[in-house]
Amino acid sequence: MGRLQGHLSLLLASALGAAVPALAEPLTFSEALQQAAAASGAVQGAALDVRAKTLKAEALSNIDGPSVDLTAFRGRLSTDLNIDTSGLSGVVGGIESVLPSIPGLPKPQIPNSLSREVVTDLTSFGLLGMWPIYTGGRLDAVKGLASSLTLAAQAERAEAEEQLATLVAQRYFQLLLAKRVVAVRAEVTAGVTEHQRDAARLEKGGLISRAERLRADVALDSARSDEAQARSDEEIAQVALDRLLAVNTQVRPSTPLFVNSLPVGTLQSFISTGMRENANWKKIDSKRVQAEQALKLHGKEYAPTVFAIGNYNLNRGNEKLVRSNWAIGLVVAVPLVHRINTGKMIAAAKLDQERVEVVARQAERDIPTLIEKNWRALENARIQYLSTASSVELARENIRLQTVAFQQGQVTSLEVVDARLNLAKVETQRAQTAYNYVMGLAQLLEATGETQRLGSLAAAADIQLPVDK
Repeated sequence: MGRLQGHLSLLLASALGAAVPALAEPLTFSEALQQAAAASGAVQGAALDVRAKTLKAEALSNIDGPSVDLTAFRGRLSTDLNIDTSGLSGVVGGIESVLPSIPGLPKPQIPNSLSREVVTDLTSFGLLGMWPIYTGGRLDAVKGLASSLTLAAQAERAEAEEQLATLVAQRYFQLLLAKRVVAVRAEVTAGVTEHQRDAARLEKGGLISRAERLRADVALDSARSDEAQARSDEEIAQVALDRLLAVNTQVRPSTPLFVNSLPVGTLQSFISTGMRENANWKKIDSKRVQAEQALKLHGKEYAPTVFAIGNYNLNRGNEKLVRSNWAIGLVVAVPLVHRINTGKMIAAAKLDQERVEVVARQAERDIPTLIEKNWRALENARIQYLSTASSVELARENIRLQTVAFQQGQVTSLEVVDARLNLAKVETQRAQTAYNYVMGLAQLLEATGETQRLGSLAAAADIQLPVDK
């Protein structure tokens, strides 16, 4: 029987071990952000887009340079060969005048021209060189457009990284908040359990009524229910963070919820930074460059183009008349008629420029407004947290007083439970305020394009809540 129980215990332990996920090493917020970036399809896709746009811009960087092509031809060539022989008549007449005449020898008849069709098998190898000397700035505009697309891709990547950082902050610190709430609820359950035991003992001693003891029982059931709900919320927060980081083990946050007792910066300093580093502002800058280069490109459609060309062909055929040839010179092309209405294209490019400036003027109002909103929310959370510093101490003292009074029969069970619930409320609100502070800071840093500062600000914070296991 003992051996059977041992086997059952071993199987039960194995099953429980398989059901509980393995715990990972403690992970700081900065490490979690790096891990999330490595797993994020949006960030990785944006990074690949930047690389692709950069390579394309580099590929076009020498578009205004020379090019050399190797050409080859193998086939059959037919051509008409015409030779003017009219000048030979006078030469032959002069020869005849000095030579003795030979009886019976006819005089040669020389035609004025000779014609012959030449058909030959031809093999040709050649080099063709071309160098655009002047294109009216069109090639420079093409390079500028390619560079502006790279800037746009970089802005998109920055936006994806900023949004991901805020999302990681939300889930990372939300898990810490959930753990804090579980700890608070567990403390309430433990306190109400102790109160329920006191009530049962006092009932036996005849000091309180059965109804008072039943109130303690109801309070204990309610505390256990609240604790179970808090643990369920913690599990949901845990799963959300684990899946965001794409890990198979439970993440253990080690960067605590925090509050800086002093402002992390002035409103004007954040606005100044945001007008330089905000991801949307960078996208507008890239659109400006695109519109400018597009206008340059379309505005030069009727500009002449000058190319230097050189060509050398090494020809081989079964006719001795086939020889190598070469050419070198300049080609000038002046557009006269286009199938595309260049005037309308220029007008459209100017409208694109105007549209970008309209969006820019709107952003000049929206970005500072967003920054000020987040900055004030951050400051409100900071002040609110600092202003409730004495609330926890008062709530704990109230529990002590109500417990003593209950044991002396001076207060009811409900008042003791209310004191414990008030402590749980105060501690939960302070943890929620700290979370609001962190999220306000994360959103403020996203608006200013500085989410990379969140980890260092968390490490330097002078107020840090305990990290609950």
